[in-house]
Amino acid sequence: MIKTLLVDDEKHARDRLSSMLKELGEIDLIGECKNGIEAIKTIEKEKPALVFLDIEMPEICGFDVISNMEVDNMPFVIFVTAFSEYAVKAFEVNAIDYIHKPFDKERLTKAVDKAKSALESYDEQQMRERLDKLLNSDSLKEDHIERFVIKSGSNIFIVKAEDVLWIEAAGNYVNIITENKKYLLRSTMSGLINRLDKDSFYQIHRSTIVNLNYVERIEEWSYGDYKVILKNGADLKMSRNYKSLIKSL
Repeated sequence: MIKTLLVDDEKHARDRLSSMLKELGEIDLIGECKNGIEAIKTIEKEKPALVFLDIEMPEICGFDVISNMEVDNMPFVIFVTAFSEYAVKAFEVNAIDYIHKPFDKERLTKAVDKAKSALESYDEQQMRERLDKLLNSDSLKEDHIERFVIKSGSNIFIVKAEDVLWIEAAGNYVNIITENKKYLLRSTMSGLINRLDKDSFYQIHRSTIVNLNYVERIEEWSYGDYKVILKNGADLKMSRNYKSLIKSL
């Protein structure tokens, strides 16, 4: 029996898929989630072997869920979608398969058979490589980031990019700074800078990215460096190597 989780914001879709999977007799359905936040928490807690994951969901889509998986909790994924244009993207992020709404029993059976074969030949090192490839796939990257999905203990926070004042490097992580809170996100400066809206975010130091919408002024400091003063009074160092910002304002 395959320990399986269903994730879909539409109840009728969950009910239909659940009914069809039970008919196959090879699925141990451990639960259902109606949104991405529930999915991330349930995957971490229950550690399913297989997840049927809807792509189009409010706030956190299926690709966001994938991006927040840890390798130790990484299940095999079969994407569920009503939109055929997501099919190629699903395979690009190394999903086992995808099924199209409305569900077809023959197609579903083939997808489950693929999952069974993958589970029988499971290799931890291959899974780690698969997750690494998946997380670095261009297919998971939006034209620019509109929100950050951040796990902190048992909590999951959704932070709108427009609410971020600045971002600072912290080793293999970055600190996301908002008006009232600091969040730690697993990412790098180089991994973020090309995915942020270039009209709003600008790198002012090798370890700092600032949201231009919160900049009040720029002051000369010393040895060719500058200070970027934000509207809330915070000041950030701008290296001379990044002072082209002054010309662009």
